[in-house]
Amino acid sequence: MPEDALYVYGIVKAENKSEWKEKGINGVAVYTINEEGFSAIGHNCEEKPYLSKEPEEIKELIISHNNILNKAMEHFGGVIPFSFNTIIKKGDVDSKYNLKAWLNNDNALLETVWDKVKGKTEYGIRVYYEKEKLIGDVPQQKEVKKIKKGAGLSYLLASKAKAKSNELAQNKIHEFKQIFFDEIKKLADDIKINVSKISIKKDKDLLLNLSVLIEPARIGGINEFLEGKKNDGFSFQLAGPFPPYSFAENDA
Repeated sequence: MPEDALYVYGIVKAENKSEWKEKGINGVAVYTINEEGFSAIGHNCEEKPYLSKEPEEIKELIISHNNILNKAMEHFGGVIPFSFNTIIKKGDVDSKYNLKAWLNNDNALLETVWDKVKGKTEYGIRVYYEKEKLIGDVPQQKEVKKIKKGAGLSYLLASKAKAKSNELAQNKIHEFKQIFFDEIKKLADDIKINVSKISIKKDKDLLLNLSVLIEPARIGGINEFLEGKKNDGFSFQLAGPFPPYSFAENDA
């Protein structure tokens, strides 16, 4: 089958590095395409995405994609990652020509993104809280008790007390979120909140779902802070390092 397209893993800045070759998806030879100081990491492919009906096969393809990005981060000191199945088609000219034209036209933007991600990786952080330990006393607080003192606990008063309890609980959760966010932000180079619904129906629930951009050598500071909160009714998951998708996808 003809291979008129280019599969692109990501962008690096060569900075006097020698030519780099690896084996990527399905063992295909990966190489760099250079233009204006930047290099795209890619391989020749057909003008169609990599697909499979088997979830495990798709998983292996994505792992291969990320493995190349991880090796690129190590070799080049950083990477601007592209999502799985980013393919440059031939069009009216040539896929390499189209790619180089893009690298040339967006050189200034790439410089900005490269300065942001160079030498840094992404980590995912999930912080959890224990409902009973941290907000279990809300129904006993003065504001709620005051409402309950009416002439018996009528349906109206019960609803009002419940609404007040929920308000106070959400305020507490917001305070906890702000404490974790502010401290982690100080320790990281950049931080993003991943959208998640906070519920207070479980004994242990998600408080924050974050992505942080940081130099790998500095992640110990964040881990130390999180470990120090374990006895206060919090727990966490720290995952990574990953290619900095969250901090390049909206720019490059």
